Amino acid sequence: MRNTLLILIALFFSMGVLAPGAMAFSKDSLVWQKCTGCHAPKANKISRVEELRTTPEEWAVIVDRMARLHGMDLKPGEMNPLIKELCSTQGLTAAEAAQVNYLDLYNNPQNIEKPLATDPEKLFVTCVRCHSAGKIHSYRMTESAWKKVRDFHLYTTPTVLSQMREMKWIPEADAVLAQLAKSQPYGAALKPSKNSLPASWLILGYEPIKGNYRGQASLKKTANGDYAVVGNLQYADNTTESFSGDASLYGGSAFRTNLERNGFKTTGAFAFADGMLRGQHNFPAPNFRNSTSSWYPQNGKSRVLKLSPGYLVDGETTTLVLEGVNLPQVKTADVTTTNDAITIISLKQLGTNAIEVQALYRGKGAAQAKLSVKGLVAGTLNLVAQIDYIAITPELGRARVSGGPHFPSEGVQFEAIAYSKGTNADDPADDVALGPVAASFTLKELVTRPGDDDLRWLGDIGAAGTYIPSSDYGPIPERAFHAEGTGLVKVMAEYKKDKRSYSAEARLVVTEPDFIPRIK
Repeated sequence: MRNTLLILIALFFSMGVLAPGAMAFSKDSLVWQKCTGCHAPKANKISRVEELRTTPEEWAVIVDRMARLHGMDLKPGEMNPLIKELCSTQGLTAAEAAQVNYLDLYNNPQNIEKPLATDPEKLFVTCVRCHSAGKIHSYRMTESAWKKVRDFHLYTTPTVLSQMREMKWIPEADAVLAQLAKSQPYGAALKPSKNSLPASWLILGYEPIKGNYRGQASLKKTANGDYAVVGNLQYADNTTESFSGDASLYGGSAFRTNLERNGFKTTGAFAFADGMLRGQHNFPAPNFRNSTSSWYPQNGKSRVLKLSPGYLVDGETTTLVLEGVNLPQVKTADVTTTNDAITIISLKQLGTNAIEVQALYRGKGAAQAKLSVKGLVAGTLNLVAQIDYIAITPELGRARVSGGPHFPSEGVQFEAIAYSKGTNADDPADDVALGPVAASFTLKELVTRPGDDDLRWLGDIGAAGTYIPSSDYGPIPERAFHAEGTGLVKVMAEYKKDKRSYSAEARLVVTEPDFIPRIK
C-alpha cells in the first residue's frame, strides 16, 4: 500500500500540476498586486484568476479588458511580466495548446474549423457565430467559471439576444457551457516550470514561394528571464535573412518571439515540447509571409531530421536534401535505400547540417522506400509514376480590405500542391501529397448572381499566388449600390511539367476588416 501511495504521488508531480493547497501567487507577485483588488483571495487562491487556464494571447486579451474597462492600474512595461506570471500556473499544457496554435499569431489564419468529435453541434450555433472555435478551445475553466460566461455576455453584449433571436440563447448557452465544463475542465494549476532553453539551435523551415530554409539561432537568457535571440537563415531560392530581437517563454512551453528580420518586424509563436521548438512566424500585414519551422538543439548524437522533397518520380533524377545535426562525413556508397529501383548517383556534403544526394528512380506504380545514410535513418520516400493532379491550398482563402492605418488589409498566400493517386487510383483516401509546385495563379469571376462584377473590384493576384486586397473599406460610388470592394471569385492555378499541364481551382472571399480582433 505504501509503495502504491508513493507511486501515485510521483505520478501526480510528474504531470506538472501544482500540489493541492499550494499558493500559485505570492503576495509580492504582480498578479496578487494587480488582481486581488477586485478578485478577493479565498483559501489561498485568487478568485476567478485561479479558476481558468489559457494561452498567453488570451491572457493578454483578459488583462487588456481589465485595464480598459475595470480600472486595473497597468503601468507601461507591466503587461508582459504579468502574463508570464499568469501563464506560469494558469497556462495550457503543450498538448492542450497544440489544438489551438493556429490562433497564436494575428496573421489572418486560413483554417476552416470543423466540430471536434466531442463538440456538441450547438457549440457552433451558440458561440462560433461570433468567435472562432479555437478561441473557445483555448480555455480550461472550473464549472462555476464556465457558468459565468453566459452572464458575462449578457452584461457586455446584451444584443446577443436580439442577434440570435431565432434561438433561445440563454438556455442553449447554459447547455453548451455545461458541456464545456466537462470537455474542457480546469483540472489543476500547472506546476511552475524550470525549463531553460538550450543556447544553440538548428532551424529547419518552409515558407511559401521562398521554399525550404535552414539556419542557426542563438539564445541568451537576460536578467528578466527573457531571451535575446540572434540568427540567420539560408533559403532555397539563395536569399538570406539575418534576425535579432527578444523572446519570452510562458509557462515553460509557449515560446513567443519579437524579431527584426532584414529590417522587418516579425512575431513568432512556438511550442517547446520534447526538447525542440515547433511553430511559425509571420511578417506584418498585408503580406504576412507566414513561415513554419522547427528548432533543434545543436547538441547530442548525429541524426537526420528532415528529408526533402519526400518523393521520387519514375525516370527523373532528383536532388534530395538531408538535414540534421552533427551529420558525419559520408560517401555516395554510404547512402542506402530499401528499394532496388533507386540509384544513388552522387553526393555532396554541405557542412555538418546538410547533405545533397542525387537519386534516380526507375520503377512501376506507387511505393515507398526508406533512406539511410551511414546507418542513420534519413526518412521515407514516396515513389510515384507521375504527378497525377494538383490542388490549391487554402481551398477557400479569406482576405480583408483595409480599414485604415490601424487595420491594414490582410492578404492570402495560395499554394499549389502536387498529389499522387497512390496505390489505388479510385480511392482518394490513399492519395499522397508530394509537395508544393511552382504554379501560375490567376483570378476568375465566380458568377453567383445576375450582373456579378466582384472580380472587377478585387484587384489581381500575383503569379506566385499572393493576393493582397487593393481596396479600402467604404462605398465605391461607381459600383452598383455603392458596394465595397468585397466579393467572391475563383482562384485558378496552372502548372506545366514536361509535356503535361495541370490545373486546379479554389475560392477567394474578400471581406470587411476585422475591427475587433480580440474577439477572434
